[in-house]
Amino acid sequence: MKPYFASTESVPEKDFIKLLENPKNSVKWWFKNGESDKKYFAVKYADDKGVERGFYVDFIFMLDNGQIGIFDTKSGITAKIAKEKAEALAKYIKTQNQKYNKKLFGGIIIFKDGSCRYNDNEKYNYDENNLSDWRFLKL
Repeated sequence: MKPYFASTESVPEKDFIKLLENPKNSVKWWFKNGESDKKYFAVKYADDKGVERGFYVDFIFMLDNGQIGIFDTKSGITAKIAKEKAEALAKYIKTQNQKYNKKLFGGIIIFKDGSCRYNDNEKYNYDENNLSDWRFLKL
């Protein structure tokens, strides 16, 4: 729905919304997910103590070609400690694509040096000085 209104957003979330709203991209629609509650989308993961939790990703969107993106914005320390969540999301996307022939893609999003990058690896690694295994997001 346009315009989009929200009470609080992090800087990476605001930056990602600007990217999604850019009229030059191929985003058909986008949704800012909630942070808790059963009515929002969550991926099951085990935290560093092995406790099962729900990972409420920040954004879900569809491209003109039918691909659906599932992304969570991070920066600094939140990117460093996202291992369990990132790996659970990568596993979820892989499983859904194989099992149901979905067109999902996604991962952890960061903004670095004026670019938007994401990590969709099954083994998550964040080193702000070496982002060679992070992809550039092009919408």
